[in-house]
Amino acid sequence: MTLGTAGFGPNNRRFRHSDPRHPMSFTARFTAAALAAIAALASAPAQAATQGFYRQPAAQGDLLVFLSQGDLWRVNGGGGTAVRLTTHAGAEISPVLLPDGQTLAFVGQLESAGDVYTMPITGGAPQRRTWLGSAQVRVWGADREGNLLVTAPATDGRPVSTGYRLVGKDLQPLPVGDANDLALSLDGRTLYFTRHGLRGDNAKGYRGGALAQIWALDLQGQDEARPLLGADFPRSNAKRPMAYRDRDGQERLAFLSDRDGFFNVWSVKPDGSGAKAHTAWKDFDVRSASISGPQVVVARGADLHRVSLLAEGAQQPPALPIALLSDDTAANTPRWIKRPQDFLTELSLSPTGERVLLGVRGRLATQGTQGLRRAELQQPEGSRCRDAAFSSDGKRVFALCDFSGEVELWQLDALGGPGRQQLTQGGQVVRTGLTPSPDGRYVAHTDLAGALYLTDLKAEGGPKTRELDRAGRGGIGNLAWHPDSQALVYSKSGTIGFRGQLWLHPLQGQPVALTSSRFDSGDAAFSPDGQWLYFASRRHFATQPGSSVWADRNMGPAFEPGEKVFALALQPGLRLPTAAKDELPSPPPKAEAKPDAKADGKADPKADAKAADAKKDAKPALPKIVLEGLAERLFELPIPPGRVSDLAADGKRLWWREADGFAAGALKTLALEPGAVPDTHSERVRRFALTPSGKHLLVQRDAAPGSAPEVLLLDAAPKPPADLAKATVRWSDWQISLTPRQEWQQLFDDAWRLSRDHFYDAQLHGVNWKASRERHAALLPRVGDRAELADLMGQMASDLNLLHSQVGVGDLPAQAEEPPAIAGLGAKLAAHAQGARIERLYRGDPELITDRGPLLAPGLDVRDGDVITAVNGRPMRWPEGVTLLQGEAGKQVRLELLRGTERRSLIVTPVDPRRESDLRYNDWRHARAQAVDKASNGRIGYLHLRAMGPGDVADFAKDFYAQLDKEALVIDVRFNNGGNIDSWILEKLLRRAWAWWQPRHPAGGDTYPNMQNSFSGPLAVLANENTYSDGETFAEGFKRLKLGPVFGKTTSGAGVWLSDRNRLMDNGIVRAAETAQVDANGHILVEGVGVTPDVEVDNPPRDTAKGGDAQLQAAVAALMKQLPASTPAQRTPRVKAYPDLKR
Repeated sequence: MTLGTAGFGPNNRRFRHSDPRHPMSFTARFTAAALAAIAALASAPAQAATQGFYRQPAAQGDLLVFLSQGDLWRVNGGGGTAVRLTTHAGAEISPVLLPDGQTLAFVGQLESAGDVYTMPITGGAPQRRTWLGSAQVRVWGADREGNLLVTAPATDGRPVSTGYRLVGKDLQPLPVGDANDLALSLDGRTLYFTRHGLRGDNAKGYRGGALAQIWALDLQGQDEARPLLGADFPRSNAKRPMAYRDRDGQERLAFLSDRDGFFNVWSVKPDGSGAKAHTAWKDFDVRSASISGPQVVVARGADLHRVSLLAEGAQQPPALPIALLSDDTAANTPRWIKRPQDFLTELSLSPTGERVLLGVRGRLATQGTQGLRRAELQQPEGSRCRDAAFSSDGKRVFALCDFSGEVELWQLDALGGPGRQQLTQGGQVVRTGLTPSPDGRYVAHTDLAGALYLTDLKAEGGPKTRELDRAGRGGIGNLAWHPDSQALVYSKSGTIGFRGQLWLHPLQGQPVALTSSRFDSGDAAFSPDGQWLYFASRRHFATQPGSSVWADRNMGPAFEPGEKVFALALQPGLRLPTAAKDELPSPPPKAEAKPDAKADGKADPKADAKAADAKKDAKPALPKIVLEGLAERLFELPIPPGRVSDLAADGKRLWWREADGFAAGALKTLALEPGAVPDTHSERVRRFALTPSGKHLLVQRDAAPGSAPEVLLLDAAPKPPADLAKATVRWSDWQISLTPRQEWQQLFDDAWRLSRDHFYDAQLHGVNWKASRERHAALLPRVGDRAELADLMGQMASDLNLLHSQVGVGDLPAQAEEPPAIAGLGAKLAAHAQGARIERLYRGDPELITDRGPLLAPGLDVRDGDVITAVNGRPMRWPEGVTLLQGEAGKQVRLELLRGTERRSLIVTPVDPRRESDLRYNDWRHARAQAVDKASNGRIGYLHLRAMGPGDVADFAKDFYAQLDKEALVIDVRFNNGGNIDSWILEKLLRRAWAWWQPRHPAGGDTYPNMQNSFSGPLAVLANENTYSDGETFAEGFKRLKLGPVFGKTTSGAGVWLSDRNRLMDNGIVRAAETAQVDANGHILVEGVGVTPDVEVDNPPRDTAKGGDAQLQAAVAALMKQLPASTPAQRTPRVKAYPDLKR
């Protein structure tokens, strides 16, 4: 899984759409910004100046442009007070100053997800130069004529960036295959480019297969590109090539390398020899660089530094003294969160059923219906509370909050009054769920390390906490209190997999197992009278209709949802409430609580009156749990097997959600009486809760997209009322005010804590994590927007040197509307004098309509080479004419088409960018399959796995079983970005025929194998540097299980897996990998090194750009050598002789 990178990507776009027919809609803003900048230079001393967070420098002579606070700034080359050049709401990144010193190029989000613009350095209207609409577009430099060097997504279906030269508006491909940055030699003849490198990961000292490597290509010849650095340069990352002339007049190439552990500036001769270090920093990596003559301006930490490439030895030049002409208003001005529904994490019900507890973006509030005020609980700004619940009297709220710097258990006033109290101390790991006891004395809570704790609120000397239990794997959850508060039930993983096993823990005793690890059990709930414990358990096993070993594409038996509801009688002699009545007597009535009698037996009128009141108010004494014979007192409720979540009991009926996990589903009920059947209370329910009395019900229902979830307070009746107006908690008007800088501090601290506690190695690879926090926290006051915070957190995460370490930016201020995307036609378009020529129609599997693009619909007769001259009656002019398709996805569009001299019109329905990407990928995949079929004369099959998720296992079933008649098979996991289905795939590949069935009819028919649907021929796997996560696990398992050879290049090395449970309160994340894989000897697999292929084959840049695929060719050639010269007439065994019973 790959997230958008900090600062610019699909997770953090913020745009303001400008109509392309009215370019002045944004021109004036840039012109005004530039004029203001010029005016500000003269008055800078009188203006407020702040020290900012500086990134992505662009140097040219005595000018310097850089990125800060989401905009581009200009300053003199030696530093000083910088002024803002751009003010558009969308981000501007990747600045480059052209050789003329008068023009600035950059990538902006003015009218799309990302395109190249140029503008005068003194201000003026930005001119759009590309119409790609991609967050992956970058500008790296320019040639001597001012043509820009750009990287952008490849157009052949591979999910990589490649290089282009932008001449005017014409984007001309460079023959590099894949490239992540570009530079030219001083004479313009040699193109230097970087292949591979980490894709959003933050890992210092990374040495896996995706190492960034600089290559050189002669643009005037036809020779293949060559790696710049030889074996004498230690294996390490090398990127950002920059040519310059040394003091002796000879050309050298500067670049960034982490060969000594940190990215610093190095240089070599054009042949890769004579390596020289120019900087020697050991605290922060050099993250980006720009060259001007023999000087390089680099960004590291939050600063910019100017490095002389002519100086002797490695340097550590001081930071350039730059200040921003800015009052930092955005960071220090309160911001209103107007859509709390996007951040709802907590929801619970008060004991009286009158109020709900809401948790939104780390804030807590209680609220009721019909105008009952919303009370925001008192907590410091810039703090986060989670896993909150009411106390038993409803006057307090318990929550896990980070007020102290660690996540501890706190008590707050439920109506927003003062007097919060810290209830636990000394937490060393993030605490998780909590459950208060019914009597108000205890709070049970868990932590990320799998421990279960009990905090006694009425202990002598103040609250005391002790550990009750600890899970071996998978943690502890599903906590439920016995109504007398003297016992607790919970689930923890048993000895087999992650099946939940229910345990009963009397507070004055030892835990007792209620279920075994044979069946997954959980969602326990006590009856209010203390007589029953209800729970859900997966004990029903029935295959779905049609499951058969002979079925087409049989992936194994498919089982119906198999959770059933059971009850344990906590005392002997109880009759299940739903059991049919008979003539036998019912159990004896429950005993009542009796007030204590006076010891001397004398009458006392006052005492008698009190006793009478006590008798009237006394609740029946709850029977004790009888452990002896408990396992045998197991009953099954009359509820069909299915999906059961959040089981609850109110004494009259059972309640549950028919859904998996937190997915929305039906709220179901079952009356606890003979003959009852389940009924549906509500649909689209995501959460519900009952009061302890069982009289009131909280329901959270999904609402229409874009609306707040419905929160309802109801009487616990079998059906909700027809009119829900009086039951609705009107909470969607809750608008939260926050100061960004204070929230950034909390996000930073939380990311540090969560990384510490989720990271798979408790010793954090030996890193001094506290020191890392201090070093990076020193830069936090300079952060000016959320993207810069993400950058800083990414730098901190890199200290741990682990993949799966991407940073998701989270919430950004809604300063601009996202413009409509340009719809696609399922074709690669190119320039033509009369419009746009269809260079290639994307063709996937011809038998699958889902692989068919808009222009391939039956009856249209569109062909490669046709020219689109108009869209909806408006002339198509390349390339800007693609904006005529902006916002047209899913709508009918009229195209005018030209073929030779023939003109005609047709109606098509364009698709959105995601679908267009799928069509392009399917075209690439189908082309590979056709190439294999042609090279092997139809004898070898081919399938590609794009990732390892649910849709990909469906792709595997579609393609693998369709090719069981092939003699050999290539499985391609190049560019696979992971998931978790490797075991399913490997299991199917391990199946081998051990016998064959031969029916009598039809005569001479082929025999077929047992095991059914197995593949018996040789296999090969393709992997490359971009194979990631579970794609790598599959490749490693394929090797270790000796299923066949792996061809290609060493993979990325993302071998430690994760759950992404460590979300920040603004929905951002700093990913932390949690679970390593080890071999039988305990050695960690894959992580940091990748999977080494059995046969190493590169796809050379120039050959790949021409459409070659050397890796695929090598695998096919190797498989062909394993096959006989021709397909045997009889490929499977047949009966040699039948029994002859003649006598």
